Amino acid sequence: MRPSPRPALLASEILPQNLNLRDGEVHTVRCPDCETWRPLKRSMISPHRVDNDPAPGPRRYNDGNTPRPRAGRCPGSAQLITMDITVEQWGRALLDAESLAASRRSARQFYKPLATAPVPVSRMARAPKSQSAQYFQTELNTAHQRAREAVLLHRSNCAACQADRFCGTGRQLEERRTWTEETREGQRTKQAREQKADRGWERRRDEDQARRRQAQWAERGGKTVETANNRCARRAPGARSDFRGPQVPMAPQNVEAHDRRQAELGKQYARRAATA
Repeated sequence: MRPSPRPALLASEILPQNLNLRDGEVHTVRCPDCETWRPLKRSMISPHRVDNDPAPGPRRYNDGNTPRPRAGRCPGSAQLITMDITVEQWGRALLDAESLAASRRSARQFYKPLATAPVPVSRMARAPKSQSAQYFQTELNTAHQRAREAVLLHRSNCAACQADRFCGTGRQLEERRTWTEETREGQRTKQAREQKADRGWERRRDEDQARRRQAQWAERGGKTVETANNRCARRAPGARSDFRGPQVPMAPQNVEAHDRRQAELGKQYARRAATA
């Protein structure tokens, strides 16, 4: 295989990302003409063809001078490459290129969701106090179950505790189980007391609202208002409604002053139009 008559390329002048010199892999290079990866054989790009060009024609590469080859033998075949750098130097250049590309990437955008509009105070319901109590009740049930299991596991392996002669560890486990049980029962009592207070508050609220509506209805006439609203009587022709407001005057009170004012305004408008 004869080398290409082109001058040899220096490996130091090729972009490190277009060259692969990793150990244990086939050394490859990106052809400068067809921009495809080809293996290196005896410091030369292996011969290859440019087949099935998706758009053959006057397209050019990034430099704007080298035309894209048509189907056939690629001009970059058997191109000599002079290895003037070591594998370590190529690896450092590749790492520098990757770090530079990473620094050029834009920071990842994190879009914070818009906060939802809070519920108006007038629409807020009174939260029952038993919600927090229910949460702690669940936690206490879990803690009591774990303490009870720890006591049973210890007694199954401790001869002193089986004979009702509690050792130090058994005594601590029993005290913990007793404390969790008493705390759980106290929390249950507190929850029941709070629920009872909530039900009493809701009952008093409903009774107060009913008494307030009844008092307002009595102040506004009660049966008299209801009778007037339900009465469907025809008015006499020309009779005015009882709910109609006062008659609005349509003519000015002082006709002469009104005419003088209108004349002055007309003169002002005329002077303004002449000036414009």
